Amino acid sequence: MEPVVEHSMSHNGFLVILSYLIAAVSAYAAIELARRVNSANRSTQNVWIIAGGATLGLGIWSMHFIAMLAHEVLRPITYSVPLVLLSVVIAMAGCMFGFLIVSRRTTRPALIGAGLVMGGSIASMHYVGMAALQGVTTSYNPWLAALSILIALGASLVALWIGFFSKYTQKKMHMELKVFFSLLMGVAIFGMHFVGMLAATFTFVETDRPFANAIEPSLLAWLVTAITILLFAIFFLSLTLDRHLRKREFIQATILDSTTDAVVTTTKDGMIQYANTAFYRLFDEVEQDAFFQDYHPSLTINQPFHEPRRVDLDDRTIEVTSYPLKGETMDQVLWFLRDVSETIASQRLVEHMAYHDTLTDLPNRHKLERILAEHIQIEDPVACLYIDIDRWRFLSDMLGHHGSDELTMQIAERLQVTIHPDDILTRVGSSEFIILLFDKRSTLAKQKAEKCIKAISQPFDIDGTTVELTMSAGISHYPKDTKSAEELVQYARLAVHESKRTGKNQIKEFEDESKHQILRTVEIEKALAQALDRNEFSLVYQPKVSLTQNRLEGVEALLRWNNRELGHVSPTDFIPIAENTGLIHPIGNWVMRESCRAWVRWNKSGVKPFTLSVNVSPLQFAREDFVESLQAILDETGMDPMFLELEVTESSMLSYEESTREKLTQLHQFGILISLDDFGTGYSSFRQLRELPVQVLKIDRSFIVNLFTDRNQEAIVRSMIQLGHNLGMKVLMEGVETSDQLEWLLNEQCDYVQGYYFSRPLLEKDVVKHVKSVTTYIEFGKTRA
Repeated sequence: MEPVVEHSMSHNGFLVILSYLIAAVSAYAAIELARRVNSANRSTQNVWIIAGGATLGLGIWSMHFIAMLAHEVLRPITYSVPLVLLSVVIAMAGCMFGFLIVSRRTTRPALIGAGLVMGGSIASMHYVGMAALQGVTTSYNPWLAALSILIALGASLVALWIGFFSKYTQKKMHMELKVFFSLLMGVAIFGMHFVGMLAATFTFVETDRPFANAIEPSLLAWLVTAITILLFAIFFLSLTLDRHLRKREFIQATILDSTTDAVVTTTKDGMIQYANTAFYRLFDEVEQDAFFQDYHPSLTINQPFHEPRRVDLDDRTIEVTSYPLKGETMDQVLWFLRDVSETIASQRLVEHMAYHDTLTDLPNRHKLERILAEHIQIEDPVACLYIDIDRWRFLSDMLGHHGSDELTMQIAERLQVTIHPDDILTRVGSSEFIILLFDKRSTLAKQKAEKCIKAISQPFDIDGTTVELTMSAGISHYPKDTKSAEELVQYARLAVHESKRTGKNQIKEFEDESKHQILRTVEIEKALAQALDRNEFSLVYQPKVSLTQNRLEGVEALLRWNNRELGHVSPTDFIPIAENTGLIHPIGNWVMRESCRAWVRWNKSGVKPFTLSVNVSPLQFAREDFVESLQAILDETGMDPMFLELEVTESSMLSYEESTREKLTQLHQFGILISLDDFGTGYSSFRQLRELPVQVLKIDRSFIVNLFTDRNQEAIVRSMIQLGHNLGMKVLMEGVETSDQLEWLLNEQCDYVQGYYFSRPLLEKDVVKHVKSVTTYIEFGKTRA
């Protein structure tokens, strides 16, 4: 027999290249396998170890047999099937156990042990495969055989180090680097086979009978190639599918981890299968407890599905909702946990804002309605004390937005101090407050109103300005006056209207007897809003007589209102309502414009010009644009300001002296006369009157009514006339109706008078007739006789 030495053999180039490619692909599979084992959980790890180890072992085994088939001399030789099968089992089992060892513990001893197992199994596979040759005996060079074994061990150690111990286990390995490592390891694996073949010397043995359990090389080559390609295809297809699954899981995990809601899946008994980062952040813990209900005693797995449930966690509120996950062999529970503390706080804030006044933080009208509804439902006696601050629009115009807000807050604070803890104070309008008293305290409403008057009567300091207030109060009772919450408030408001008619700081309880008058007040308020549009207003003119000149000094424009439903409405009824509603501004402008137009028409008729007196509401005078508006009306109508006299009430002129003085100075520069109306009803001081540019003091008619029956009254009027003269002013007495009154005023040297004694108010068309027909008003000799 003649020996055949391996290194002198010729090779099939195609099979050599194919065997190397299989080795490189096997190395690539090993790298991918290691990454899957590292990143998977325990159960998934086992699947990848079995599948990947089998694929890697089979790849190395197929590389070995295809490389052996590449030797042309060995191609006629058959192979023992049992040994071939044994070699593939050794290769796959060695790879599986190697990966299993190193995946359980990534330490240096584990690496060495796994490398020895994997490298030994690869070397064993090689030499068992060599033993499968039939019809030939094989001898080995011990040094080369040992070198091949060392190469197998080294290649295994390198592969395991790259996959489990290198820096590439912690970060992504680029495709180029994986291919490079695969080609390099392919060289090592193929080199191990090549060195092992160099160590072998073959001696052919002739035999006449065929070997048992033999397989032909060509059949083995096709079988090995087919099985290898199929398994590689399955393996890499599974890698691709796993990559897509991982990508989808990564996206899902990223979405779930990026959401602020905690998401958890559990078994029916509460064991956690998955929990996102927000869940552990919600409880300020790392992953530790295996059961959902262990994180807080309030969490329960028996919560009904789809129904949100709120759980208090320390200072936070968590909304927990569960959903069943069934189907596809699943029987789990999906949980959503959301921190709704801010939402609840926002809802409470919105609700608070909806039911409380933004300026004073007192309950508003909506809250009042809810409170009344609750108490009326249980038939609890209620007293409604309605408070309205007098002259509020005037005060608002004078103080401005900031000042009126500051005043409102101070009023609210004072009222709050007066009420009992069981009472409720609400703000229902700019100057309107309601105090509710319940049960036995409902009988104390009037005493409560008196306390409020006392509190409000104390001076207020608004940015250095002293403000004195009065208020009007109305009271209604449930169930005495009404069975309805709406009517309870309405009746208290109607009582306020009635109290304003009787003076300042008055308290009026609602009574059925006065209901008609109160309702008329409400009807006046509604009708007044449409009076200008319906042309229901008209003007009449009251003559003013000069006692020193015995002639007509001028006329005073007086407003009249005749409504189609209400009939004639007295100015004393509708002027206060106009001031309270703000309608006094358009009405006042209309009076000024129409009276100026009438004066222009009189002047064109040829009569000698006389003074036109027009009343100005305190609210009008308080507006910042009053002077500009008046100037615009004068320019529009052509009225000569030298013959215009403005009658301003004492209360408005003597409030806020600085702004008043500026306006009066401007008006005086225009040539407009200023008359202090209703003198004696306010709180004038000598210093104030002396400093203001006022030309006429107009004494209120109330002082002349009891002129001859009250000696004190006579002294008072006499002192008023003397005061006006001492200040360099003219004095006018209104309401003169008898010759005795006229004679007394003549003796006291009063300058002007007006009243029914000389003439009733005249229509515009009658004024010219009156001027032309009446040339003298007083017969001096007869009057003084």
